[in-house]
Amino acid sequence: MTALAGGASTATLFAAAGWAGTILSDRLYGGLQPEDDGPPPVAVARWVFVAGAAAIGLVAGLHDLPLWQIAIVAIVVACLTGGAATDVRVGLIPNLFTLGPLVLVLSIAVARHDLAPLWGALAGLLPFAALALASRGRGMGWGDVKLAALGGALVGMAGIFLAVVVAATAAYAVARAAGRLRQPIAFGPYLAASIGAVLSFGTAW
Repeated sequence: MTALAGGASTATLFAAAGWAGTILSDRLYGGLQPEDDGPPPVAVARWVFVAGAAAIGLVAGLHDLPLWQIAIVAIVVACLTGGAATDVRVGLIPNLFTLGPLVLVLSIAVARHDLAPLWGALAGLLPFAALALASRGRGMGWGDVKLAALGGALVGMAGIFLAVVVAATAAYAVARAAGRLRQPIAFGPYLAASIGAVLSFGTAW
C-alpha cells in the first residue's frame, strides 16, 4: 500500500514536471520556425507529454528512492518533456534541456565521487557524435548527441544502449507506418521517451 501511495505521489509530481517542461518550451521557443530541410513539425497535445511523465513517475515511485533523487529525476523529466516538445515542433533540442541537466547530474556525481554517470555520458556521447560528424549534423543532430550524453549519465552504459535500441526501433516503425522512411524525423522525442522509461527503473547514481 505504501509503495502504491508513493507511486501515485511521484506520478503526480512528475506529471507537474512534464507540464512545466512543455510550458517552458512554449514560452522560450514557441516563436522558432522549423528549418526547410528539417523534419516536418508535428502537433502533439500537451497531455501526451504529461501522461508520459506521470507514467515514469508511477514506476519510479514504486522504488525506495531518496527524496533528493526523486527531485533531481523530476527536474530531468521536465527537461526531457521540454526538449521533446520543442523537437517535434521545430526539429531542435535546446541546450537548456540537455546540457543544463547534464551538468547537474555530473556535478552530483563528482560530489559523491561516482564515475558511473561520466562513463555513461561518454557511452552516449561518442557514438552519436560520430554519427553527427559523419552526416554533418543532418542524419543525426547535435541536440540528439547531447540528449544521448544526458541519457547515458542518467541510466548508465547498458541503460543508454537499451534506450537507443528501443528509440530507433520505435522511430523506424512509426516512419514506416507513416510512409516517411525517406524524410527527416525528429529522433529526440523517441530517445527522450526511451530514456525516461529506462530511468523509471533506476539511475546510474
